[in-house]
Formats: sequence, C-alpha cells, structure tokens
Amino acid sequence: MQPAGRLRWNSGEPNLAAAREHGFSHAAAIAAGAIFLLHFALIAASIFDYRVTIDSAYHISIARQWGEHWLVPWDTINFGPAGRPNLQGPLFQAMVGWLGRMIGGTGRDYLLANAVAAVAQWMAAIATAGFFALQLGGQWAAVFAIALLSGAAFSSSSFALGIPSGWLFILSGWAAWFFLRGRTACAAIAASAAIYMHVAGFAMAPAVLLIAAVLTRRWTELFRAGLITAVLTAPYAIHLARYLGWFGGDQEHAALLFDPMLDLAGIAASAMILRRPRQNAFFVAWMLGPLVWLMHDPCRLILQSGLALSVAAGVMLERALTRIGRRRALLFGAVAGAATVFPLGIPALAPELSWDLGLRYPRAIDWTQAQALGAEIAQSGLQSRLIADYEPALCPAIAVFTPISCEKGHWIEVAPREDRSDEIAPAQKAFIVPLPADDPVLLQMQSRGWVQAHGSAGANTLITIAPAAPPHAAALMLIAVLRREAEWLGRNAINNTIRFDNLDSLLTSRSIQRRERALRAQRVRSGRIQLALLVYAAANPAQARRLYKIARGFGVIAGFLSDGFAIDYISEIRLAGLKRSLIALAAIAHTASPLDPKLIAAMDDSLAQALDLSNDTLCGRPAGNAFPWILHSAPQ
Repeated sequence: MQPAGRLRWNSGEPNLAAAREHGFSHAAAIAAGAIFLLHFALIAASIFDYRVTIDSAYHISIARQWGEHWLVPWDTINFGPAGRPNLQGPLFQAMVGWLGRMIGGTGRDYLLANAVAAVAQWMAAIATAGFFALQLGGQWAAVFAIALLSGAAFSSSSFALGIPSGWLFILSGWAAWFFLRGRTACAAIAASAAIYMHVAGFAMAPAVLLIAAVLTRRWTELFRAGLITAVLTAPYAIHLARYLGWFGGDQEHAALLFDPMLDLAGIAASAMILRRPRQNAFFVAWMLGPLVWLMHDPCRLILQSGLALSVAAGVMLERALTRIGRRRALLFGAVAGAATVFPLGIPALAPELSWDLGLRYPRAIDWTQAQALGAEIAQSGLQSRLIADYEPALCPAIAVFTPISCEKGHWIEVAPREDRSDEIAPAQKAFIVPLPADDPVLLQMQSRGWVQAHGSAGANTLITIAPAAPPHAAALMLIAVLRREAEWLGRNAINNTIRFDNLDSLLTSRSIQRRERALRAQRVRSGRIQLALLVYAAANPAQARRLYKIARGFGVIAGFLSDGFAIDYISEIRLAGLKRSLIALAAIAHTASPLDPKLIAAMDDSLAQALDLSNDTLCGRPAGNAFPWILHSAPQ
C-alpha cells in the first residue's frame, strides 16, 4: 500500500491503511455519517410535500400512464389531440409509475412514488461519490466528496429533485468503473440502464466506455460491452429510430448555476488528472464522456458533473492535506464543515431547512391547485376537450390527477411537424387562464355570454369560450383591455427574480405573501389581455389562428412575470424591452382596430421581447437568460 501522501489517482484499492496510520479512521466514518444523515433527514422530512422541478409534472404524468397501462409507447397527454411517440427513457418513469400503482394508484400516490425515487437518486449519488473517493483516495477523500456534493445547493438539488438525467451521470460512472476492472457484463448492464433512464444515454454511455477503452486499449472488452449493450437496448433503440423524425430543433433552456467551492476544487483536480490521462482513465472517461451535453444542454452538464468533480476534488484535497504534519484532524474537519455550511455559495442546507420550516418558495408546481383544477375539469365534463393552459407544466400536472389531453406540451424536443391542435377552434377547447374567478374583466365577459367559467383554483380559472361573440363588441372590449392593461404593465411591471437586493422578501411567510401579491397583480393584467384576445379570436374565424397564437403568448408572459417556476426567466434587459413595447402597444391601441397591421405588429413585438418565437410552443426559459445574474447587472 502506498503512503497517503503519494496516492495514485487510478488506484483501484482502498487506501484505508494510510488513514488508520494517522488515527483518522473512526473520525472520518463519524464525519461522513453525520453529514449524510443531516442532509438525508432534512430531505426525507418533506417527502409528503416534496420539492420538484418544472420537469416533474411531465415525468409523473407519464409515470401514471406506466402504472395504469404497464407499457407506454405513445404520449397521449402532450401535443393533443393526436399526441406523440414517447421517446424519453422509460426506466425512471416506469419505476415511478409501478411504485405509485402499488401504493394506491391515486394522483397523490404517484407524487409520493416520485418523491421516494428522488430521495433514492440523491442517496445513490452521495453513495457513489463516497464509494469512488474511498476506493481512489481514502476515508477522508470520501468525507470530502460527500461533503462537497451534499453541501452544494445546486448540484445536490439536481439529484435530490429526481430527474432522469441524474441517473445517467451516476450510472455512466459505474459503467466506466466496471469496464476498467474487467467486469464487462456489469459495465454493459450499467450502460444499458443509463440509456433506459434518459434518451441522451445513447450518446453519453457509449462515449464514456469508448474513452475508457481508448485510454487503456481494451478493444476486446469494448466490443463485448458494446455488443451486450446493443442487445439489451435494442427494443428502445428500434422504437427511437422509428420516430427519430419527431425530434426537432426546439428545446427548453436551464439556468447556468454554479457551486463555487465544489466547482473550483473540481476544476483544480481535473487539471491535475488530465495531465496524465492514461494513469487516470476512470476519471477522464467519467468526466469527458458527459461532454456530449455541450451540444444540447451545457447548463445541465455543469450542474450534474458535480458528482464526478466531487470525487476528484475529494481525492485531491486528501492528498494535499495529508502532507500537513500538525493538527491535521482539525484541518480535515474544518474543510468538511465549510463544504457543508459555507461552500463559498448557497449551501444545500438553506433550501432543505427553509422547505421543512414551511417557507416553500419558490414552488415550481402547485400540486394542490392542479388537483383542484383536475376535479373541476372532471365535474364539468370537459375531459374530452383539448385543455389549453397558460404555462408549460400546469396541464401535465393536472394529468397526474385527471386523464386529459393537453394542447402543445412539455419536453418540446419531440413534437409533431404539423400540430392538429392548431386546426381546432378556440370555442372547441377548454382554457385555464391566469385569472381569479372574481376578476372584473372575466365577470364582464361572462355576463355577456362570451365566456363560461367552470370553476377555479387559486388564481386560475377553467373556462370555455362561446363561438358567437359579436365581432364589433369583442373588438371594443379587446381595444379597451389593451389600452389599460398594456400601459399598466409597461409602467409598473417588476421582474420575477431573486437577487441579493430582494432576499428580504423571502425570509418570512408574510414577506413571501407580499411578494406573491405584487407578482400576481401583473399576472392578472397579462391574463386579461390573453382572455380578450381569445374571445376576439373565437369571434373572427378567419383571423383566429394568428390571434390565438398571440393570446397564448400573453398567457405565457403572465406565468413568466409571476409564477415560482419562472424565476429569472425574463432578464432585466428583456423586461425593459417588454415594458417599452407594451407602452407603445397601448399608444397604438388608442387609434387602431384589432386587425390593424400596426397593432398586430406591436403585439408580436411585445411577445418577441420576452419569449423565443422560433417555435410555436412559446414555453420555457428564453435561450439568452441562462446567466441571469450577469444580465441583471448589464447596462440597459
């Protein structure tokens, strides 16, 4: 066994002897266990009201289909009425679906199943980091890896939220580990599981194995592992190849988030590793294989590569700190404590504690509201209608509780080239608009018989639109709404963002309520514009499609300006442009008719300021807002 100060990065044997020589064996075990149990207790405490991401509505709604039908080759929820092929990796969704069905099969049971799967993924990520660091470094390397990963708010949450790509980063590491130790069948199984977890596994898992083979010249093992993987994943590969043409160029964009201590230590360790790639084949394969994400979602690469970086950083820190002769135990504990409590950025303890204490903001998906809206749809007999919502996760969230088909949908990478929903008249759909049931504009339209409200939940109302609103009267209503609401938004809209200068609005339940009231006020203003456009589109069949697209855009803006899922979706620069465009729109509305090309162009310009209009789905973070805190400080 090598001395602790001369660790080899590619060592495949545990380095426990060196740790015991310095008397740190028990201390390291206690530290690792304490750090793990602290975070686990906080995460598991919220399992019945678990933190989720906006993607969770899509995954859980499809998971319910797996639980009820056992095999789901077609997605009947998104992009109704025809739907689309289900091309996302099936394993995660199937596991959640089957577990939810075993628990009881209600919507809440599927939410619980997803929470259990998310906690299991977080545990697997932490255990993976600890195991690899222990094997390649020693006990304190494992402590550092566990502390760095579990203490980093963004990287840790990316696994704790339970999205399928997290399993891809975990399993690809195990595939490389098994491959380099001659366990070809296990490597192939791990690679196959990664592919079945996420469609990107078809690129990432083979890349990891290929890099490992190139560095170690294990061509025979690569052939065997590739052959086994190809056989095991053939059903999914055939299904994917059959519908490959459904993939488009549209995508949703994540925020670019950093965990300074983890990232800086990981980058330093990576630089050392890459100096000797052949001697460090495992690390190089595990870290370079995921670079295929650069072609599609570099933000997710940065976020979830924290798993591999934590291991590399843990080994580097142990090797560096063991060279210090005096008070080594104190220094080790201080580094592990800093990674847990103050990792040079937001500690994971902050969102974990605040959520458990009841400060559950931002909430990406309001499941209680989705369940109530689903009940209203069922009670009103509108399940057979296409449901059009104003934000991308709401309709799939409702589908967790009530079987419905949604207009457009989530995970926009897969969509029909010609969407049949565009051919359906607004009067034949049911809408969820971002307005409370007692909104005066909504009540006025109800009194005229132009709109029928079927129930509401919170600040959302389920409506249908009458096809016979008098065009002239609907035009007057639209112009009046545009003048008033566009001008108000142009002068008063604030950004839906979290920054250092407004952190005080998130410290107490009362301050959060004040913040939500302010954001809801501007949400309603944009929702009124959407409603007026919907009614006018129904009254003008010849122009319905064009007007309807603009109406959906203002619905999306309502969510961007107010909802928890859309924090930082609109940068300060975009917001300033949106407000200028809305003021100009209000001025034009004073002299123009609804079909005046100048007015249509002004509405299109307002949408273009806040949304990416390269596709017709109009949902998701605009591509230019991946780094919001830099954009906030940019000159305007």
